[in-house]
Amino acid sequence: MGEIAAYDLTLVEGHFFKDAFGGLLFDRDEVSEAIYDASVVASVYDWTLEGICSYFSNLSPSCWPVTTDLRTLTQHHKKTVLPEWLNDHGLMEILESGKAHRRAEEMLAIQLIFETYLTLISALQSGELIAKGRESALAEAVDVPASLWSSEFSYVSLRRNELLRIDGDKRQVLAEDLTIFVAQNTKRKRKSRPDSKGRFVEAEVIRFLQALADRPWQRRDCIEKEALQLFPGLSGRHFERLWALHAPKDRTKPGPRSARSSNR
Repeated sequence: MGEIAAYDLTLVEGHFFKDAFGGLLFDRDEVSEAIYDASVVASVYDWTLEGICSYFSNLSPSCWPVTTDLRTLTQHHKKTVLPEWLNDHGLMEILESGKAHRRAEEMLAIQLIFETYLTLISALQSGELIAKGRESALAEAVDVPASLWSSEFSYVSLRRNELLRIDGDKRQVLAEDLTIFVAQNTKRKRKSRPDSKGRFVEAEVIRFLQALADRPWQRRDCIEKEALQLFPGLSGRHFERLWALHAPKDRTKPGPRSARSSNR
């Protein structure tokens, strides 16, 4: 799988595994819009993060394999049906039979969800990202060995933020409170250059916003349009987050232009 884009690293840094996965799903326009479209045409299913985390409920507590591929995940997952549909026995019979028609929107969303998960796992396998976890509730958090992310016996419980070893009926929690961090060498590598697809790193966008203090006042939508052109891959949602954090304060204050200008 490909690298996590530099401007997406902030979505995972310092977050529990589940929240990092959720950030990559719902804070990136391409994926979140696909999930929304799927929720419209396949409204019987739970398309929330909690529902998605339960796709492999046959492996209690909803464990996802780490050595797998897109085809296997697609074939063996089972989407969560919303509670209000569970008493519709005719519908449930169709869903359980596997004969329910799948719309293109649903198939695209599933593909992007699993591609996102596999990219996250790949980053942990390569050392681009590091996971820390505790062997027990009172233990100190330590780095999870990268080798565990390549073991056929390793599974992730997204709902519990745990890494488990599952071998037949034998189950062992290897690390709990799984938290994702960006490796230092990854930060250095991404700090001052575009990523592998030529897209600028987040630091470049931040410098662009901070430099607005030395420019004549412009409407925010004009600035956003300019930023999206300057930094391919920057999404509107990501721009909004960076704008709130790093734009000059006089640009983010509500009120008419004259009021803002008089305070400069």
